[in-house]
Amino acid sequence: MLDLINFIGAAVAFNLLFFLYASTKMKNKFNPVHTTLFAIIFNIPLCILIATVYTITLAYAVYLGAGEEWVWEYLEHSSTSES
Repeated sequence: MLDLINFIGAAVAFNLLFFLYASTKMKNKFNPVHTTLFAIIFNIPLCILIATVYTITLAYAVYLGAGEEWVWEYLEHSSTSES
């Protein structure tokens, strides 16, 4: 769970810094503060979506009688088999 929180935090930080940097480089100089607020607003649904998918996967694992380790093994196996 801590890894998920760290991932979400890193994604939010990256997006905020990207929007802040991009707003200074555009021809139509956007206000960096407004652009950063825009990024925060659109990061909230992304974080909720990621947390929801993780929670549903854990609920399914509990339903099957498995634990969190099984979920990560399942996700790693399914991502490598698709490639």
